[in-house]
Amino acid sequence: MKNNKAPKGMIVDLVTPMSDKGVLDIKGLDSLLTRVLPYASGILLSGPNMGEGRALGESVKIELLKNALSFVQERIPLFFWITGERSEDVEGLLVRLEDVLNSSNYKGRLFWIDSPLYYHSNRDLVSHYEGLVSKTRHPFILYNDPDLIKSLNESLKRNNIRTNIIEDLSKINNIRALIFKGSLARAHNYQKALAGRAGFRAYDGDEGRFLEHPSMNGLLSIGANIAPRLWSMVTRASLGLLQEDERRQYNLNKMWETGALLKDLMKIYNQNPVWIIKSALFDLDVIDDPICTGAIGPVGKEKSPLTELLLEHNIG
Repeated sequence: MKNNKAPKGMIVDLVTPMSDKGVLDIKGLDSLLTRVLPYASGILLSGPNMGEGRALGESVKIELLKNALSFVQERIPLFFWITGERSEDVEGLLVRLEDVLNSSNYKGRLFWIDSPLYYHSNRDLVSHYEGLVSKTRHPFILYNDPDLIKSLNESLKRNNIRTNIIEDLSKINNIRALIFKGSLARAHNYQKALAGRAGFRAYDGDEGRFLEHPSMNGLLSIGANIAPRLWSMVTRASLGLLQEDERRQYNLNKMWETGALLKDLMKIYNQNPVWIIKSALFDLDVIDDPICTGAIGPVGKEKSPLTELLLEHNIG
């Protein structure tokens, strides 16, 4: 198998284009992948937030993986969120998605993304993963998102993976990275705990914090669905990954201007990210329908403020 080290850079938290019949919009998926692929270091499919993975049926998830594999063709790593309501759900989906990979003879890098506290406690989490990683040849990436756990409304449930458990999990060979959302203090604690694991990646799941404190190995970006070039440039500049000619063009003044524009975009789409970004992609003819899986407000006929800002700065 090819090198399965997690990539450094910008991972796109891809929206899932849907049709009004509740099935995957394959044409829209291909169009969206065409838009983001040249700028991404990886693509997250069926994510719990932008990908609406909590509400997607298993058949949609299987079609999503099949079509992404066909389109990407091993050019960049794929990330796929497999979390379910119970451990049995995670293992069952993992088996079925492995069948998809085997039947497609896929040889590229793929990482299973899991939010363990969604269905499991901190207790015995290490032994849980020792069993789970043995069921697949593809590595795992942990996803710590306290807001996701809070959405379960279970008052006694911890919202974050404990720091000492993160340290123990990072020692399991087939766990390769962490996507982190949460407080800056906890981020620092996690980074200290992970310092001894060479090659272990930590991605920031908060765009706003990354712009102010780009201290990890990359970014899980929701805004890259609409402005992939800008988010890629900022991410690579922050991580010291720009080529020499890019560094000459992308001076401090340009970086400040780009950061300010991205903050303006964020102010708009952070109010309701999935619906607002899908609406903008619909306005820009990237996807055929802005339909979401959840009960989100109706889409108006006029172009949204996000679309207007994108067009004003020639981002469309």
